[in-house]
Parts: sequence; C-alpha cells; structure tokens
Amino acid sequence: DGGISPGTPFEDIPDNWFCPVCGVPRSEFEPVE
Repeated sequence: DGGISPGTPFEDIPDNWFCPVCGVPRSEFEPVE
C-alpha cells in the first residue's frame, strides 16, 4: 500500500513517496480528475 490510504488526495501524498509496485516516484504521476 506504500503507506498511503485509499482516497488520499494527491496533494497530500509526500513528495518523496514511491509506488510500492513499480518504484516510480510521485513526481512521475499526474492526478486524475
């Protein structure tokens, strides 16, 4: 789960977070509206 609860707003995810499945950093993700 990467330490992030489901439903957490994207802006609340720490900048140093990495996806626990693929290892991609938060900076590579884009929020989906």
